[in-house]
Amino acid sequence: MSPRKVGGHVSIAGGLTNSVKNTLDMSGNCLQIFAGSPRSWARNPFPQDQVQNFNKQIKQQNLTPVFIHALYLVNLASDNPNLLNKSYQALLIDLSNGQKINSAGVIVHIGSHQGRGFDSTKDQVVKLIKKLLKNTQDTPFIIENSAGEKNKIGSIEEINTLVNQINSPRVKICLDSAHLFEAGYDLRKLKVVQDLVNDLQTKKLLKHLVCLHLNDSKTPLSSGHDQHENIGQGEIGKVGLSNFINHPKLNHLPIILETPGQNKSGPDLKNIQATHALLK
Repeated sequence: MSPRKVGGHVSIAGGLTNSVKNTLDMSGNCLQIFAGSPRSWARNPFPQDQVQNFNKQIKQQNLTPVFIHALYLVNLASDNPNLLNKSYQALLIDLSNGQKINSAGVIVHIGSHQGRGFDSTKDQVVKLIKKLLKNTQDTPFIIENSAGEKNKIGSIEEINTLVNQINSPRVKICLDSAHLFEAGYDLRKLKVVQDLVNDLQTKKLLKHLVCLHLNDSKTPLSSGHDQHENIGQGEIGKVGLSNFINHPKLNHLPIILETPGQNKSGPDLKNIQATHALLK
């Protein structure tokens, strides 16, 4: 297998260290977790005994980097004060938990401006992220690109604006292959991937890029619908996914899978193997 870091989103059900076993079972060498239930606002600090055991096992097995994925419920662009507060508090605990396990960052979907427009909500988003950074320590805040869904924040242009206005070395970027494709980037064409990289370079965003989410897409190009498929079994296909992960400016980045898996229970050995088969 390639020395490239390839892992998946794994469960911490039953305890933090179960994510290590789940990663090793699928032959992953890095991982991503939720720091609590993805369907509930409830977030708690990781228990110290679990943290020590987890950190020890991660080091022994060389499973870095470890990413935390924030709740999908988070919306930093909401006009609902209650939802905003819940979003802030959830991210605060995620970032604090990230600090405990030396996480490479918390990956966040910014949320929806609900039709009010990005320009009318960006100041609020910037202010909240700055506040989160001020009240936490080292863990990076990683913004993920959107799939082009209506009102969702996360186009390359919008990410560029946020990165520039927040102006912090802790703000990073994660690019998801399915989201790019669903937002209109035809990764099956090498020129499109090259143009994307050139755009990132021009905007000085490449240095902020720390992770690639590798997912095939169930929905067609420019669908605006975020639906993942197993590696090589979707609309992007092996050629498009290969173009993305093997680009010379991207081929050093860790790869995290969020595929449905053969049994619909998430990333698995077959998807990890399919990814390694694409690496050049």
